[in-house]
Amino acid sequence: MEHTKEEIGVILKKAIKGEEDRYAFYRLLADQADDTNAKKILEKLCNDETRHKETLIELYKKYVSEELGALPDKGIDSLSEVIKKGHEVNKNTEIDLINLAIEAEIAATKYYQDQRNLIDNPVFREIFDKLAAEEHDHYEMLTAERNAISGNHHWFSYDHNSPMEH
Repeated sequence: MEHTKEEIGVILKKAIKGEEDRYAFYRLLADQADDTNAKKILEKLCNDETRHKETLIELYKKYVSEELGALPDKGIDSLSEVIKKGHEVNKNTEIDLINLAIEAEIAATKYYQDQRNLIDNPVFREIFDKLAAEEHDHYEMLTAERNAISGNHHWFSYDHNSPMEH
């Protein structure tokens, strides 16, 4: 199915807004993180989301228009609602915040996988595949952090003292 420039624009703008929302969410968390390791991870996520946004804007300019214009109010996940409400990070809700981030990364991964054939161009598909893979990597990283915070250190093996020890 051939998509119009308008349809392609809507899909790319929604993805751009999603990257902005994830950046703002991770920035909020990074600015309030006390733990050095958590701050480092969140800074990496911020940098990745910025790079993703730049990549999507380049695609928009190439396939739709040089002028980006206004972005939609809602991206590809629910983080914009959290950010709009200006939630402060409550130390008692770290797991809840990580779960929100995990949900957002799952939504982004699925969005890029679903939209990879938006344009009949192998380079476009390759870029969307790469974005999906990177968002999936974020999911993996956040899941590992959630497990570490919740004290689930032996998730490889329940019967031994160290992971994968036999």
